[in-house]
Amino acid sequence: MKEIAYINSSFVPLEQASVPINDRGYLFADGIYEVVVTCNASLFGLDQHLERLQRSAAAISLELPVSIDKIKDIIADGIKESGFPESMVYIQITRGVESRRHNYSHKIKANLVMTFRARPEYAPELLQKGIAIITVPEIRWSRCDIKSIALLPNIMMKQQAVDKGCQEALFVTEKQIIRECTAANIFLVKDNILYTPPADRHILNGVTRSYILEQTKRIHIKCIEKECSRNELLQADEVFITSSTIDLMPVVKVDGLPVNRGKPGPVSRKVRDLFPVSSQP
Repeated sequence: MKEIAYINSSFVPLEQASVPINDRGYLFADGIYEVVVTCNASLFGLDQHLERLQRSAAAISLELPVSIDKIKDIIADGIKESGFPESMVYIQITRGVESRRHNYSHKIKANLVMTFRARPEYAPELLQKGIAIITVPEIRWSRCDIKSIALLPNIMMKQQAVDKGCQEALFVTEKQIIRECTAANIFLVKDNILYTPPADRHILNGVTRSYILEQTKRIHIKCIEKECSRNELLQADEVFITSSTIDLMPVVKVDGLPVNRGKPGPVSRKVRDLFPVSSQP
């Protein structure tokens, strides 16, 4: 097993991977990305991830350097070559390489970079006991539906959460409307009904979020997409967050206040059971 990277046309050991200093992703965060993981060696939501990659590219007028089918082939080859039981594939496409200036040439060719690593494992006690989050001011731009590599606000607030002994930070507007966490979507449970912020320009419509919205129909759990306030969050019966790397993680404390007496609830457990079981120990 080995961590590897793919840069434009070839695989290299991860520690040998590099990009030009004039790459616009490095200079301006002018690029997009996706993260795909495997479960039982099968890629979870690959088509949905690649559809979102195309939407993000179109939103910033970025032409993909290769076809989606070619990206799928590279992913399959990289997973095979890296050899991990469960993989995490990071896909990044930047505008390309040119002399540093804000505008760009329409002849510029985009750069494709991928990395192949082991899928992160989370301590079982986090799933059993839940995590703590904090709320933070919404300081991001108005197109959070684009999966941009410009993540400085997310980094700042994630670090603030970690420094306070918490695992995540939730963006909240001046009007106290909740949006999403730095790297996850959020769900509330009230009276056995799921609530989650709508997938508009203010949040990234997570592939795992969409999976939950679809799968909960099978077990007759009602889910409503609506604007939710911080007050509703604090009064929720249960709270959980979702992403590709964590699937579902219960939240048992928000800004130091307990949710469901500080324990994961039954609806969260039922929804988590909708996910395939990883082959990792």
